[in-house]
Amino acid sequence: MPANPTVPPNATVQERITWYWNQDAPSYQQFQEQRLAHPDYSAAWTRIWRDALPDGTETVLDIGTGTGHAALTIAALGHRVTGIDIAPAMLDYARENARARGLDITFVQGDAVRPDVPGAPFDALVSRYLLWTLPDVDTALGNWRRLLRPGGRLAIVDAPWHAGGMRHSDTDPRARAYDEEARRALVLAEAETITAWQDRITAAGFADVEATALTGLYDLDGVHGVAADHRRTLQHLITARNPAA
Repeated sequence: MPANPTVPPNATVQERITWYWNQDAPSYQQFQEQRLAHPDYSAAWTRIWRDALPDGTETVLDIGTGTGHAALTIAALGHRVTGIDIAPAMLDYARENARARGLDITFVQGDAVRPDVPGAPFDALVSRYLLWTLPDVDTALGNWRRLLRPGGRLAIVDAPWHAGGMRHSDTDPRARAYDEEARRALVLAEAETITAWQDRITAAGFADVEATALTGLYDLDGVHGVAADHRRTLQHLITARNPAA
């Protein structure tokens, strides 16, 4: 699945980030499929999303779905899932992954900061590994609330991946996407603790914001390793509720 091999000239921060994830889609797909195919990881993610979504959850929006990792697991649990991502190459893989598993998932190309998707309001909104790389987190969270029914659940999995600062070699494509300008725009990219995520979610008007350390995943990463050029990092599940107006 081809992707643009070069950064567009005069690209904005978001355009550079989109370029990076579009060109990285093949390797991302390979790694995520390996993870989902491993019975320990598959069982762990099934538990995480099952526990994150309350009884009675029917419709779920997966924002920044990528190759569909979360959407696939959540749809297999019986929920009706829509996934949105800005990178078309990621969505090509996501659609093929759903077809291969016989899952009926709607995938839409669009911006996670200002998502425009059918089916709102949703019972739950989920995202995985997304908020750290959004240029406008506060606007995104405000828009997500408007897509979520009153009382609906927000469930986010993320981590302080770059605590201490982002450092990439000049030959790493990430250096072209996550340059100094981008790092200034990404308020969570170099955050030190998961508290930074909780603070932003609370400021956006969500209630009952809680973070749970995913120690099971951390232990599995210790046994099986992590993606190339990544470091083992404790991930958290952050849940919150959209209060009634």
